[in-house]
Amino acid sequence: MNDTRMPSMSDEFHRRSAPLFFLSYAHVGHPSPLVVKFFNDLSEDVAEAVGRPTGSEPGFMDRSMAGGARWTGELLKAIGTCQVFIALLSDPYVASSWCSKEWFAFSRRKVISRSGEDAAFQTGMIPVTWAAPIPEFRLPEPVRLVQRFSPREFGGENMRAPYETDGIYGLLRQQLEPHYRWVVWRLAQSIAEFHFAYRVEPLVLHEEELHDTFREKQP
Repeated sequence: MNDTRMPSMSDEFHRRSAPLFFLSYAHVGHPSPLVVKFFNDLSEDVAEAVGRPTGSEPGFMDRSMAGGARWTGELLKAIGTCQVFIALLSDPYVASSWCSKEWFAFSRRKVISRSGEDAAFQTGMIPVTWAAPIPEFRLPEPVRLVQRFSPREFGGENMRAPYETDGIYGLLRQQLEPHYRWVVWRLAQSIAEFHFAYRVEPLVLHEEELHDTFREKQP
């Protein structure tokens, strides 16, 4: 595979122009209003946690009408230059070849510690439960190998349990606003912590270089 790297891109330019996180989700047609709400809320919290420069976008999500219809240059650049990959896990997600290719594209990139420490076990990928948790045996191997997001508790309250049981979608549908807001903020903190500790080298692939990594065995 021919890697299309951008070694001339300075850290400052990269920081200002690239989205900090990429939201990968399963969709057919326009994105769900609840996914858009989650993306907007997470973007706002990430901007506060990290302090993004004025005019820059904290996150990126594909808003095309037909997910899987075409790979735009904007999409490929965003997934090749962002620092954190957020995967909204659901049964349709793991069944989607489009989501699988997004996962593949980000997983090819190299994570480097800003302090010089070993970053071999860091991926920059944060799988988040969107709907009901998927049984372990139904998860593709690349997903099983990455630790899923589990928010830290706060003040001894059992705020984590509703998310673990019902996912982000369940919190929104049940109008559990305090739980939802707390989970989103904890996720934003996780993104910020990774951003300050590591950087992910840019790697923009072409459409023909993408693989359905959830089903194909890679060499």
